[in-house]
Amino acid sequence: MALRHAMLVITRAVFDVVQIPGQRPLVVARDAGDEAARQWWDEHVRAAAAGVFGRTSASWDQQLAEWQAATRVQVGKERLHDGGPRVEVARISFPDGTDGLVDPAAAHDYITEEFRARFPQPTVAAQFADWREAVQIAELHTWTGWLFQGAERVPVDIGLPAAEFGYPIREVLGCLDRLAVDGWQIVYVSEDRAGHHLPDGELSSENGVSTVRYLLSRAVR
Repeated sequence: MALRHAMLVITRAVFDVVQIPGQRPLVVARDAGDEAARQWWDEHVRAAAAGVFGRTSASWDQQLAEWQAATRVQVGKERLHDGGPRVEVARISFPDGTDGLVDPAAAHDYITEEFRARFPQPTVAAQFADWREAVQIAELHTWTGWLFQGAERVPVDIGLPAAEFGYPIREVLGCLDRLAVDGWQIVYVSEDRAGHHLPDGELSSENGVSTVRYLLSRAVR
Protein backbone atom coordinates (compact mmCIF):
# COMPACT_ATOMS: atom_id res chain seq x y z
CA MET A 1 0.00 0.00 0.00
CA ALA A 2 1.25 3.46 -0.84
CA LEU A 3 0.05 6.88 0.22
CA ARG A 4 -1.01 9.59 -2.18
CA HIS A 5 -1.38 13.19 -1.11
CA ALA A 6 -3.47 16.11 -2.27
CA MET A 7 -4.13 19.63 -1.09
CA LEU A 8 -7.62 21.11 -0.78
CA VAL A 9 -7.40 24.91 -0.83
CA ILE A 10 -10.35 27.08 0.17
CA THR A 11 -9.74 30.76 -0.47
CA ARG A 12 -11.54 34.07 -0.71
CA ALA A 13 -12.33 35.27 -4.20
CA VAL A 14 -14.01 38.20 -5.92
CA PHE A 15 -16.11 37.82 -9.07
CA ASP A 16 -18.23 40.11 -11.21
CA VAL A 17 -21.96 39.42 -11.24
CA VAL A 18 -23.67 40.52 -14.46
CA GLN A 19 -27.40 41.04 -13.91
CA ILE A 20 -29.30 41.08 -17.20
CA PRO A 21 -33.03 41.85 -16.89
CA GLY A 22 -35.05 38.65 -17.20
CA GLN A 23 -31.99 36.37 -17.09
CA ARG A 24 -30.12 34.42 -14.43
CA PRO A 25 -27.11 36.38 -13.16
CA LEU A 26 -23.79 35.62 -14.85
CA VAL A 27 -20.84 35.09 -12.51
CA VAL A 28 -17.55 35.81 -14.28
CA ALA A 29 -13.98 36.68 -13.41
CA ARG A 30 -13.32 39.98 -11.71
CA ASP A 31 -13.20 42.94 -14.14
CA ALA A 32 -14.65 40.74 -16.90
CA GLY A 33 -18.25 41.89 -16.40
CA ASP A 34 -18.32 44.42 -19.26
CA GLU A 35 -16.91 41.93 -21.74
CA ALA A 36 -19.31 39.21 -20.55
CA ALA A 37 -22.26 41.56 -21.01
CA ARG A 38 -21.16 42.44 -24.55
CA GLN A 39 -20.63 38.77 -25.40
CA TRP A 40 -24.12 37.91 -24.14
CA TRP A 41 -25.53 40.69 -26.31
CA ASP A 42 -23.61 39.42 -29.34
CA GLU A 43 -24.89 35.86 -28.83
CA HIS A 44 -28.51 36.59 -27.90
CA VAL A 45 -29.56 40.07 -29.08
CA ARG A 46 -27.36 41.36 -31.90
CA ALA A 47 -29.15 39.44 -34.66
CA ALA A 48 -32.54 40.72 -33.52
CA ALA A 49 -31.16 44.26 -33.23
CA ALA A 50 -29.81 44.07 -36.78
CA GLY A 51 -33.25 42.96 -37.93
CA VAL A 52 -34.88 45.94 -36.20
CA PHE A 53 -32.40 48.29 -37.87
CA GLY A 54 -33.03 46.73 -41.27
CA ARG A 55 -36.81 46.99 -40.94
CA THR A 56 -36.82 50.58 -39.69
CA SER A 57 -33.96 52.11 -41.67
CA ALA A 58 -36.01 52.88 -44.80
CA SER A 59 -38.88 54.26 -42.70
CA TRP A 60 -36.48 56.48 -40.73
CA ASP A 61 -34.91 57.82 -43.93
CA GLN A 62 -38.40 58.65 -45.24
CA GLN A 63 -39.29 60.47 -42.02
CA LEU A 64 -36.05 62.47 -42.29
CA ALA A 65 -36.87 63.48 -45.86
CA GLU A 66 -40.37 64.57 -44.80
CA TRP A 67 -38.92 66.55 -41.86
CA GLN A 68 -36.47 68.32 -44.16
CA ALA A 69 -39.21 69.11 -46.68
CA ALA A 70 -41.54 70.52 -43.99
CA THR A 71 -38.84 72.69 -42.38
CA ARG A 72 -38.82 76.34 -43.48
CA VAL A 73 -35.57 78.25 -43.89
CA GLN A 74 -35.56 82.06 -44.07
CA VAL A 75 -32.25 83.80 -44.66
CA GLY A 76 -31.88 87.41 -43.59
CA LYS A 77 -29.94 89.78 -41.37
CA GLU A 78 -30.65 89.89 -37.65
CA ARG A 79 -29.02 91.12 -34.48
CA LEU A 80 -28.02 88.16 -32.33
CA HIS A 81 -27.98 90.34 -29.19
CA ASP A 82 -29.01 93.86 -28.21
CA GLY A 83 -26.69 96.49 -29.69
CA GLY A 84 -24.88 93.95 -31.82
CA PRO A 85 -24.33 94.18 -35.55
CA ARG A 86 -26.82 92.77 -38.01
CA VAL A 87 -25.43 89.56 -39.46
CA GLU A 88 -26.73 87.13 -42.02
CA VAL A 89 -28.42 84.14 -40.42
CA ALA A 90 -30.81 81.38 -41.37
CA ARG A 91 -33.91 81.15 -39.20
CA ILE A 92 -35.02 77.52 -39.12
CA SER A 93 -38.70 76.77 -38.43
CA PHE A 94 -39.20 73.08 -37.66
CA PRO A 95 -42.44 71.13 -38.27
CA ASP A 96 -43.07 70.80 -34.51
CA GLY A 97 -43.22 74.60 -34.06
CA THR A 98 -39.75 75.12 -32.64
CA ASP A 99 -37.11 77.21 -34.37
CA GLY A 100 -33.46 78.14 -34.27
CA LEU A 101 -30.80 80.38 -35.75
CA VAL A 102 -27.74 79.14 -37.58
CA ASP A 103 -25.15 80.19 -40.14
CA PRO A 104 -26.79 79.82 -43.57
CA ALA A 105 -23.98 77.53 -44.75
CA ALA A 106 -24.77 75.08 -41.95
CA ALA A 107 -28.56 75.12 -42.32
CA HIS A 108 -28.93 71.72 -44.03
CA ASP A 109 -26.66 69.91 -41.56
CA TYR A 110 -28.42 71.66 -38.65
CA ILE A 111 -31.83 70.43 -39.81
CA THR A 112 -30.55 66.85 -40.12
CA GLU A 113 -28.80 66.88 -36.73
CA GLU A 114 -31.90 68.23 -35.01
CA PHE A 115 -33.93 65.39 -36.49
CA ARG A 116 -31.35 62.83 -35.35
CA ALA A 117 -31.37 64.30 -31.84
CA ARG A 118 -35.17 64.20 -31.57
CA PHE A 119 -35.69 60.89 -33.37
CA PRO A 120 -32.58 58.73 -32.92
CA GLN A 121 -32.10 56.11 -35.59
CA PRO A 122 -32.36 52.60 -34.09
CA THR A 123 -28.87 51.52 -35.13
CA VAL A 124 -27.41 48.36 -33.65
CA ALA A 125 -24.98 50.49 -31.60
CA ALA A 126 -27.83 52.63 -30.27
CA GLN A 127 -29.85 49.57 -29.34
CA PHE A 128 -26.84 48.11 -27.52
CA ALA A 129 -26.33 51.37 -25.60
CA ASP A 130 -29.97 51.34 -24.44
CA TRP A 131 -29.73 47.65 -23.47
CA ARG A 132 -26.42 48.14 -21.65
CA GLU A 133 -27.90 50.86 -19.43
CA ALA A 134 -30.31 48.27 -17.99
CA VAL A 135 -27.52 45.78 -17.19
CA GLN A 136 -25.98 45.98 -13.73
CA ILE A 137 -22.54 44.70 -12.78
CA ALA A 138 -21.61 44.21 -9.13
CA GLU A 139 -18.79 42.56 -7.19
CA LEU A 140 -19.40 39.24 -5.45
CA HIS A 141 -17.11 38.51 -2.51
CA THR A 142 -17.17 34.76 -2.04
CA TRP A 143 -15.08 31.60 -1.59
CA THR A 144 -13.70 29.11 -4.08
CA GLY A 145 -12.15 25.67 -3.69
CA TRP A 146 -9.37 23.85 -5.56
CA LEU A 147 -8.00 20.34 -5.21
CA PHE A 148 -4.32 19.97 -6.10
CA GLN A 149 -3.13 16.47 -7.02
CA GLY A 150 0.37 16.38 -8.46
CA ALA A 151 0.40 18.75 -11.42
CA GLU A 152 -3.39 18.87 -11.64
CA ARG A 153 -5.58 21.60 -10.20
CA VAL A 154 -9.27 20.69 -10.16
CA PRO A 155 -12.03 23.09 -9.06
CA VAL A 156 -14.33 21.77 -6.33
CA ASP A 157 -17.93 22.90 -6.06
CA ILE A 158 -18.72 24.71 -2.82
CA GLY A 159 -21.31 27.04 -4.33
CA LEU A 160 -20.80 30.78 -3.98
CA PRO A 161 -21.13 31.46 -0.23
CA ALA A 162 -21.02 35.12 0.76
CA ALA A 163 -17.58 36.00 2.10
CA GLU A 164 -18.90 38.74 4.41
CA PHE A 165 -20.40 36.25 6.87
CA GLY A 166 -17.32 34.29 7.93
CA TYR A 167 -15.80 31.00 6.84
CA PRO A 168 -18.19 28.77 4.82
CA ILE A 169 -18.20 25.89 7.28
CA ARG A 170 -21.22 24.04 5.91
CA GLU A 171 -20.01 24.13 2.32
CA VAL A 172 -16.47 23.03 3.26
CA LEU A 173 -17.75 20.16 5.41
CA GLY A 174 -19.86 18.97 2.51
CA CYS A 175 -16.79 19.08 0.26
CA LEU A 176 -14.69 17.14 2.79
CA ASP A 177 -17.43 14.52 3.15
CA ARG A 178 -17.46 13.98 -0.63
CA LEU A 179 -13.68 13.62 -0.64
CA ALA A 180 -13.88 11.16 2.27
CA VAL A 181 -16.08 8.89 0.16
CA ASP A 182 -13.14 8.65 -2.25
CA GLY A 183 -10.85 7.70 0.62
CA TRP A 184 -9.22 11.06 1.36
CA GLN A 185 -8.37 11.82 5.00
CA ILE A 186 -7.15 15.08 6.57
CA VAL A 187 -3.50 15.03 7.59
CA TYR A 188 -2.88 18.68 8.42
CA VAL A 189 -4.65 22.05 8.24
CA SER A 190 -3.06 25.50 7.85
CA GLU A 191 -4.51 28.92 7.23
CA ASP A 192 -3.67 32.47 6.19
CA ARG A 193 -5.33 35.50 7.71
CA ALA A 194 -5.78 38.97 6.23
CA GLY A 195 -8.03 42.02 6.37
CA HIS A 196 -11.41 41.55 4.71
CA HIS A 197 -14.23 43.73 3.44
CA LEU A 198 -17.35 44.28 5.49
CA PRO A 199 -20.85 44.27 3.90
CA ASP A 200 -20.72 48.08 3.57
CA GLY A 201 -17.49 47.85 1.57
CA GLU A 202 -15.19 49.08 4.35
CA LEU A 203 -12.03 47.12 5.15
CA SER A 204 -12.23 45.44 8.53
CA SER A 205 -9.62 46.38 11.12
CA GLU A 206 -9.51 42.73 12.24
CA ASN A 207 -7.81 39.99 10.29
CA GLY A 208 -10.00 37.14 9.16
CA VAL A 209 -9.35 33.81 7.49
CA SER A 210 -8.45 34.32 3.85
CA THR A 211 -7.16 30.89 2.82
CA VAL A 212 -7.33 27.44 4.41
CA ARG A 213 -5.27 24.47 3.16
CA TYR A 214 -6.18 20.87 3.96
CA LEU A 215 -3.38 18.36 3.36
CA LEU A 216 -5.09 15.08 2.43
CA SER A 217 -3.87 11.53 1.99
CA ARG A 218 -5.31 8.19 0.93
CA ALA A 219 -4.00 4.69 0.52
CA VAL A 220 -3.65 3.28 -3.00
CA ARG A 221 -2.61 -0.14 -4.19
